Amino acid sequence: MRFVLSSVLVGAAALLSTTALAETFSATSRVSAVTVYPSEALITRTAEVTLPAGRHRIVISGMPFVDEIESLRVSHPGVRRIGLYLRESFPVLEDASTPEQEAAEARVAEIEDQIDALRRTSEEARLAAEGAEAAIAFLNALNRGEGAALPDPDQLRALVSTVREETAEARETILRAKAQERGFQRQMTDLEADLARAQAELQALSQQDDEQMFLALDVEADEEVTVPLSLSYPNDAVSWGPSYEFNLETGVRPQVTLRRDVMIQQATGEDWVDVALRVSTSTPDQRINPHDLRPNRRWIEDAYEAKQRFTSESQVMSDVAELAVEAPVMAKEAGSSFGVVASEAGVSYSFDAPVSLRSGAELAYLNLPDVTFSAEVSARAAPRRDPTAFRIARIVNTSGEELLASANSRFLVDGELIGSGYFVGLTPEAERDLGFGPIDGLRIKRDLLDQSEGGRGVISRSNQRDTVAEIEVENLTGQVWPLRVLDLVPFSEQEDLEITWSAKPTPSEENVDKQRGILAWDLEMQPGETRVITLNTRLGWPEGKVLR
Repeated sequence: MRFVLSSVLVGAAALLSTTALAETFSATSRVSAVTVYPSEALITRTAEVTLPAGRHRIVISGMPFVDEIESLRVSHPGVRRIGLYLRESFPVLEDASTPEQEAAEARVAEIEDQIDALRRTSEEARLAAEGAEAAIAFLNALNRGEGAALPDPDQLRALVSTVREETAEARETILRAKAQERGFQRQMTDLEADLARAQAELQALSQQDDEQMFLALDVEADEEVTVPLSLSYPNDAVSWGPSYEFNLETGVRPQVTLRRDVMIQQATGEDWVDVALRVSTSTPDQRINPHDLRPNRRWIEDAYEAKQRFTSESQVMSDVAELAVEAPVMAKEAGSSFGVVASEAGVSYSFDAPVSLRSGAELAYLNLPDVTFSAEVSARAAPRRDPTAFRIARIVNTSGEELLASANSRFLVDGELIGSGYFVGLTPEAERDLGFGPIDGLRIKRDLLDQSEGGRGVISRSNQRDTVAEIEVENLTGQVWPLRVLDLVPFSEQEDLEITWSAKPTPSEENVDKQRGILAWDLEMQPGETRVITLNTRLGWPEGKVLR
């Protein structure tokens, strides 16, 4: 697309002469509204310009480069459009720096000056120390009388005194320089940390792209008019999703309060400042027409003719060609990820207060109103897998809104964080069981008491296998718990493999949730109570067969 702009739309320069007699007006646009979809965002920029009657050119500044230029939509009520001209890599017309950015840039420059000054001072101290060391070396040589005759006693005493004083002063200079060096290192460490923070703050203030687009609109007005300009275009560097916090409040009337946030971030290359934001589950890039079906002609023929036909190269190629046409249609139908919402507009949320979000620098959590649901609290246990039961709250979505699926969901009990997990979503008036962690006081134990010959291997050659399992449930809490215990027995779809089972007590439900072989016992566990479930299973099959 950039090549197209360079080779075709750059020709707009030649068209400037067509409006040479028209007056040119400038309008600065800003992002005023954004709608975020699952795959992209629709960004709307607005501007306003007052025009006298006649033909004019409007140059709109502030526009970033739009990759999908064919998706750009320009609205200009009140005037007739004569032409629209676009050009890339146009010089930036104005400095978009904010006072905050200017202050951050000044802070970075100030710290860099301090670092330079500290380095100069440190270098001066180092040079003074080197000079002192050279002086000491000279004094030592002088003290030893190297290269000169020995002086008389008075001169020797004066020389020794001078060497002693100068050496002491030089050593003091070296010690002072070393102490300063340690102080300089600490100051440099602090200044470098300050510089890193200042640079990070400057970077966080804006990561807007410098590249902009030249956009000129030639229009004609019948009379003086104020034109509200609107430009909309897509950008896929935006993402959003729901973030949930489910808090189960226990007590006489348990309830679940759902705190909802919309989590959003953007790297579009342009900052959003006080924009009207809306998020939507609608999918603009989905199919808008159903798939075409192709006639499926079938025929019969003599078996010999069919064999001859399939051995001929021409028929093989014909069959391959037919499959190549039909297979993609089936694959698209099976793999389509948007089919379930093809005929629905989806859920959307609009925020009353304007939203500001910097490009590539911020992650925003925008709050939606809390919703509260009555909860039916119980316990559920799967002794084959877990040594404890788990707290379950069943809710009905009475909010009137669809609760969207969220991979960022936290679960609390009376304000205490229990854990995190995935929430699959919930349509209005639908019900869902939510897990809120283990109940340590509801202990579950499953033991295999007896198993006939054939052992526990995957493959057995015995024609009968009997097992006896015992499930023990103990309530060590101080409250009554309605508890559902889940276990299973094998099932078969072969007549030769006979499976029988019995349980004491009898299960409350068989084939739970239409899953064959899953059994459930609904128990009312009193404080301190222990219950035992016994499950007997027999499998029988003919001699010569193996059990798998």
